[in-house]
Amino acid sequence: MAYTFFPKKPVKSFQDLEVYQKALEASVFVANNILPAIIKNKIAKNRKKAISKEDEKFDSAKLLIYKAVAPCALGLPHLIAEAHSVRFGSQQECIVLLEKVMLNCNKMAVYLEQIRDICQTGIEWEVFDELIKKYFLLRRKVLNLQRSWKKYMEQ
Repeated sequence: MAYTFFPKKPVKSFQDLEVYQKALEASVFVANNILPAIIKNKIAKNRKKAISKEDEKFDSAKLLIYKAVAPCALGLPHLIAEAHSVRFGSQQECIVLLEKVMLNCNKMAVYLEQIRDICQTGIEWEVFDELIKKYFLLRRKVLNLQRSWKKYMEQ
């Protein structure tokens, strides 16, 4: 069996990084599918005149989750772009930014589990499980990127 070798495409900008592309893909999915599903039930409930105290507590929990998820998910591509920009200047800052990316990947896994279990979005569990797996894969790829950048910086 013959193996063919395909060299990786050269990285000319942060947009060429696979981790950026995956983070952008995940953030767009969250923004288009998950975030609207969180607030969908709130709008429907607000049309009813009487809202119980229990519903208010539930809505405040959903609001807290919403306010935490949006900047975390949408900020991941920004952090990767920023890390790419500073990697030749402040090398330690670059490593710290990649650490923040990995931290936010872990946070997104937790937020997605909370949304799945608390918010009753109507989205299938499998969708959440797949998205959580994507964030863990992204975290592993960012770790590999960080290791390769560290090697390059040491040379």
